[in-house]
Amino acid sequence: MRSDQASLTARGVALVRSRLERPPWPTGDPDADDRLTAGLTEGLTWDTDRPDRYRDEFSAFMKIRTRFFDTEVMRALDGGVRQIVLLGAGYDGRALRYRTPGAQFFEVDHPATQADKRRRLHDLGAALDGIVFVTADFTEPGLADALEAAGHDAHQRSLFLCEGVLRYLPEDAFRGLLQTAAERAATESELAASIATRDAEPSERELAREEALAASGEAVLTVPPAAVALEWLAAAGWTVESVEGEAETSPERRRRRLLVRARR
Repeated sequence: MRSDQASLTARGVALVRSRLERPPWPTGDPDADDRLTAGLTEGLTWDTDRPDRYRDEFSAFMKIRTRFFDTEVMRALDGGVRQIVLLGAGYDGRALRYRTPGAQFFEVDHPATQADKRRRLHDLGAALDGIVFVTADFTEPGLADALEAAGHDAHQRSLFLCEGVLRYLPEDAFRGLLQTAAERAATESELAASIATRDAEPSERELAREEALAASGEAVLTVPPAAVALEWLAAAGWTVESVEGEAETSPERRRRRLLVRARR
């Protein structure tokens, strides 16, 4: 993505989420999350009166994906997990929305994206209690050391979130990210991940969409077959407990967008 503005996909995600009813959390600050989203979506509109197949499919899946990750965070916090690690945090506002006394949210992202997000949060005057910012380039070594230096305790349970980032990584970084998370995960830690998969050659429509993303600086690099993606999770050290998202498959697109919950 460009270092001087929010990414195209980040703004699209924010636009969908701005229209969702999301569950409350007793100690959270949803207003700060909503204000962050408002800044990202300024000037964006969708004409819902005009048919737009991609918009409708994207919106429908984003509703499902948002609910999945919201639920995983709340379930972990309810279960006593006090380390939430957002891998490729982007403009995710869950550290605000689900702020919990005693819990640390480790937001891990590329320096350019993270700097823009921190500027936005500063301008909003948002309280950053319980948020630790960790800069990392997932295509380079050093993530484990960066988490260690930031205060992440590999001997305590964690929830690792990997939402909407894996397909933008080359295969070795995709697999390396899963493995590093597993290495930092104490027993009974969990991973919640969204994984774009494809079991046949992409359609012309998919290729056109991916070319547009590449032109915006967000090239899609790794979209494995579904079975291969699950094998990569196992090889990294994760035990898959549930897989959702198959119902969102469109036969002509030959794509499955998986929502995976795994455990160490």
